Amino acid sequence: FDPLLCLGAGTGLQDYTPFLVVLPGEFVAKLHNEHGPRLLEQNVRTFLQIKIKANNLMLKTLENIPERFFAYNNGLTATASDLEFVDDGRGNKRIKAIKNLQIVNGGQTTATMSYAKDKGINISKAFVQMKMTKIESKEKMEEFVPKISRYANTQTKIQESDFFSNHPFHREIERISQVKSVNPKEGFFAGSKWFYERAKGQYKEAKRRAKNEKTFLQTFPTTQLVHKTDLAKYYMSFECKPHIVSKG
Repeated sequence: FDPLLCLGAGTGLQDYTPFLVVLPGEFVAKLHNEHGPRLLEQNVRTFLQIKIKANNLMLKTLENIPERFFAYNNGLTATASDLEFVDDGRGNKRIKAIKNLQIVNGGQTTATMSYAKDKGINISKAFVQMKMTKIESKEKMEEFVPKISRYANTQTKIQESDFFSNHPFHREIERISQVKSVNPKEGFFAGSKWFYERAKGQYKEAKRRAKNEKTFLQTFPTTQLVHKTDLAKYYMSFECKPHIVSKG
């Protein structure tokens, strides 16, 4: 793909620099296909599947009137730690490379474009706008990203617990769940694992992306799916605080 045309929106502040970018749909789909969930690590949700009304409507737009996708879609909000630019010879600044790209709002749009591409839908006429924020330091990144995610994710209902999806505690529990096996059940030679759903929709998206769904379900059976709110209830129950658990 050619370097991305962008428009700098200088604020005069020292800790971040915003840019407006127009992305080809093909480019967005390629990004998601190559990097998958890594691209959305700072998003509060992964792909919620095409059955969700908003995603289904996006898919219909991509299939029937892709040239109107730019007008109908809210766009993406992304962050990066660094950007590399190139001049196109006509006085325009273009983005050549992006370091630590994270889509913090627009995960459903990103994944739906990827889904449409995989289904053979021609999305060459589809474009989407992106608000890119270059954050100047790691310290500011830790401060900015959760707030950008919280303030940008207002178009659909999000549980308050979803905003804690990226907390180090949940990331560590997720890591443990992926490496620790449960003792094999009777009749099975290999042990299965718990699936800790740190971000809403992770389990269905992981199953969809699995090379072999049967193997995935053997490794992570639905009966061993644990949501972070479930873990909170179990933990507080073991702490002998049922009055906290009963509050939901």
